[in-house]
Amino acid sequence: MPPSEYVLSEADRAVIHALQIAPRAGWSRLAPVLRSRPDTLAQRWARITAAGTGWCGALGLHTGEKPPCLAWIELLCTGERSQVRSALLTEDPHVLSVLEVTGDRAMLLFVAFPDLSMLDEHISTRLLRLPGVTGTRTHLVTAVHRSGPRWRLDRLTPAQTHRLIDLPGRPREPGPTAVPSLRPEDRRLVLALAGDSRLSVAELARRQGRSESATRRQLIRLESSGTLAHNCRPAPLYSGWPVSVVMWADSPTVDVAAAPPIVHLRETVDFMSVTGPHNLAIALTLRTLEDLPVCASTLVRRMPGLRIADTFVVLRCHKFAAQVLGPDGRRTHTIPPDIWSRPVPLPTGL
Repeated sequence: MPPSEYVLSEADRAVIHALQIAPRAGWSRLAPVLRSRPDTLAQRWARITAAGTGWCGALGLHTGEKPPCLAWIELLCTGERSQVRSALLTEDPHVLSVLEVTGDRAMLLFVAFPDLSMLDEHISTRLLRLPGVTGTRTHLVTAVHRSGPRWRLDRLTPAQTHRLIDLPGRPREPGPTAVPSLRPEDRRLVLALAGDSRLSVAELARRQGRSESATRRQLIRLESSGTLAHNCRPAPLYSGWPVSVVMWADSPTVDVAAAPPIVHLRETVDFMSVTGPHNLAIALTLRTLEDLPVCASTLVRRMPGLRIADTFVVLRCHKFAAQVLGPDGRRTHTIPPDIWSRPVPLPTGL
């Protein structure tokens, strides 16, 4: 069924919004808030995930207490599109998102590595050997002011949202002194959660070969330290916000105190400080392409001194936050983001 003929229902979107707030809450806990039956909610979620129009995943990318090395990479490519190139990028565990965009870049990637040396190795032994790639431009992320897991569908009432905040199964907010930390023994758990962060503790324990009590403590530790970020999303084309845009922008000083007007803008998915000729990367989701000029004007008005330098519209999203999307925009599978493994060099002359 083509995207134009399949739209998530209001009830579907309400379930997804509830899981964005309390991703691991049981259906019996969610049922009174959503005014439904637990078995009805479970069946609805099963249909959504089976159709690939929504998912719950989780990312945990730290190495010890070190934050990951994140970057936006522009691929400069020859004019023709290459299915081989797209497939190799999509199946790469270090490449979290793969976007075909307007302009002369052809493709825009969001990547994660433990350190700069592995990023450099990946660019030289993989990206520059892809068919049709003539060069790269790398924009390192120096600060994340807002990221995709915080984006909400906003289908629930304030009263429903308030009731979900204190539910068991909702990740605990990290304390003011919490330091994200990922131990080597945590990686198997994190990779298991990447495709389905609602897996039961029993299943997670089985996959790790650990006890349920140890796995439960492990999960609580990762969530309470801010190491694990749950990401419950509708597939972009079915979300009601099907247009994705990425902007490079400049601001004389990136004052975090001045950022909330942009961070909390309904359309903002990612808002990051980056290196390079422009010091901000802003990813937006819009209801229609016609909303872009108004949204751009709102950004400039809300953050004095902001200058939008370049804008790319996403023509096709091959991969989003480790989830692989098919030509019709639905999730087909997950590539576990094993960013700690060394890049596998591609053969020259591929």
